[in-house]
Amino acid sequence: MEEHLAAPVRILNIVGAMYPGGIENFIMNLYRHIDRSRFQFDFCIHQEREGDYRPEIEALGGRVYCLPRLTRHPAQNLREITDLVAREHYPIVIRHTANALIAPQLLAAKRGGAITICHSHSSTDPQVFLHKIGRRMMKRAADVRIACTPEAGKWMYGDLDFTVIRNAIDIDAFLYQKERTRAISEEFSLAGKHVYGHVGNFFAAKNHLYLLKIYREILNRDPDAVCFCIGDGECRPQIEQGIRDLDLAGKVVLTGLRRDVPDFLSALDVLLFPSTYEGLPLTLIEAQAAGLPSLISDRITKSVILTEGVVEQRSIDEDPALWAERAIEIAKSHTDRTCQRERIAAAGYDVTALARWYETFFDGLLEKRGR
Repeated sequence: MEEHLAAPVRILNIVGAMYPGGIENFIMNLYRHIDRSRFQFDFCIHQEREGDYRPEIEALGGRVYCLPRLTRHPAQNLREITDLVAREHYPIVIRHTANALIAPQLLAAKRGGAITICHSHSSTDPQVFLHKIGRRMMKRAADVRIACTPEAGKWMYGDLDFTVIRNAIDIDAFLYQKERTRAISEEFSLAGKHVYGHVGNFFAAKNHLYLLKIYREILNRDPDAVCFCIGDGECRPQIEQGIRDLDLAGKVVLTGLRRDVPDFLSALDVLLFPSTYEGLPLTLIEAQAAGLPSLISDRITKSVILTEGVVEQRSIDEDPALWAERAIEIAKSHTDRTCQRERIAAAGYDVTALARWYETFFDGLLEKRGR
């Protein structure tokens, strides 16, 4: 007689959307590497967009539920979360977030019968007042508190205890490869060019207008420069206007959403990342795996720097010309694209090891729950 195999335990992840971005990429990295014969991920979102991860999620065996947005239809959103958790018998619900506004959603999931986990992915957010209100509820709302950095944990939970879980990556997927450089070079005619770029969705915190000023200064000084903005998002109209205002039309490439980001990280000579705030941006971990020299904002936590000689912080209060001059120096002199794998893995950013940790973690929660 064949042994009956138990169905995998389904874990519900609540997140605003599953459109490629820092938080979403982390979740998908984990989902791809976790033992899906034991744990399946489902997703509760409030927005769907072309190019999001739904097709891959469903191909991996996951489900996607689209509910009304909490801030627009709070009563309906919370009622539907409770109903969904109870109906599908989700034992564990994880809310990934940059602020504590979502505390009521965790309480709704608890009413549905789930163990609740809050995962903090940022150390600041524009909605400070509402965040502080939500934070007062976090002790009651979240059974387990997780953060991507100590700063993100302090921001989300104040003096409450929390566990730091690094936003790990598939290191091998981002290693520098000449073939990747060649593919991007052929697509964009980059032979003989110095290639500068930014990878990130077009949101205000990414500080694209400052980035464009850096590009303007680079192009004034380096006639062989090509500049990329890899991503898309709500600030695209402002970025397009900034390109016109700075006379950068035809000189800065807006690639839109790309699924070949590892190829770009091989092709770039310098990554520029002047964010006004971040949690811990996965792009900078990926760039270090690719050995890509990066100039980053001094507003980003220093804990993102895992390697030696790859990442340099600069103030975003500086004249953009100073960023440009340093970027040009690096582009013309940096040749070592070796991955400092041991340092990245030892710091907790190897997603294979993280997936094994999560399996043990989920087992522990289920055992306490009396599975």
